[in-house]
Amino acid sequence: MTITQPLHLDQMSRTLVRFAFLACVCAAPASAGSPPAPTLAADHPLASRVWAPATGKWSSPDDALERVKGAGIVLLGEIHDNADHHALQAWVMTELAAAGRRPLLALEMVDSDRQAVLDQGIGTPATLGAALDWEKRGWPDWALYRPIVEATLAARGEVKAANLPQDLTRRIARGEQGAEVDGRFGLDQPLPPAEEKALAADIREGHCNLLPDKAVPPMVRVQRARDAAMAEVMADQASRPEAGPVVLIAGAGHARTDRGVPARLRAMVPGVAMLSIGFVEVEDGKTSPAAYGESFGTRTPPFDLIWFTGRATREDSCAMMEKHMKKKEGTGKESNLR
Repeated sequence: MTITQPLHLDQMSRTLVRFAFLACVCAAPASAGSPPAPTLAADHPLASRVWAPATGKWSSPDDALERVKGAGIVLLGEIHDNADHHALQAWVMTELAAAGRRPLLALEMVDSDRQAVLDQGIGTPATLGAALDWEKRGWPDWALYRPIVEATLAARGEVKAANLPQDLTRRIARGEQGAEVDGRFGLDQPLPPAEEKALAADIREGHCNLLPDKAVPPMVRVQRARDAAMAEVMADQASRPEAGPVVLIAGAGHARTDRGVPARLRAMVPGVAMLSIGFVEVEDGKTSPAAYGESFGTRTPPFDLIWFTGRATREDSCAMMEKHMKKKEGTGKESNLR
């Protein structure tokens, strides 16, 4: 199945069966437990609140959970090092289990060519991170993600690798991916100029405006391909009648509804209900929920729901990046793309 194609007839049939299956499950509602108490201090009026940008109205955790249960595809957009984001993601998976669901968890953090490693180590979540070289590959402490995986397994769910393999990522960055990959991931179709410009701006800002101009187009290609690869995994799993919903754990930029993975999925599985939740850190002095769209270059945040949390304490990432890039320049090595 290519990234631009809708599901085939047999997949559509499985999707209809799946909806019938979920309708039976939904007939016996389960009461929602309270979300975990935040661990990050946040003396802020928006902290721990849930907001719907489309209506401009506040929601509740229970309402958000009901929307999760009613979706076939759920995207939970995170900031990778925020512990409260991961605790809320684990809570969502736990509540899906309590409702009798068998969620399928897709992880941006695991490359698709490491699915066998994931499958072999899934029975021992405590050591799974080491088996996947989780932290060696630059992801935050496995202990943050482990409860999400454990909650999925407790629900008799499955865990899928969703990201591009590293060798393919490098080929795409160099423009050596070939026509087949271009067609599969939609790279043979140019983006609308405004979207291309916005994506390039996001990449520059995300790299503290330290990137040379020549580095931006390859990273735009890689970002588009990663979104397409994750959407491909999600679309395939969403057609399974015996399981669901499919839940993607990924950086918030991949989960935004105006582009990223949701845009790819709308073309691939138009009949599947989708919900994107963006976990967003509060900012001092910014008390209007709509104002958080500024961080995404939009009038309001580009998600179905925004769940506000405290801000994680972290080092100055731009200072670290500048130091790293100077080191790379000194050694003549090319910086890896993520």
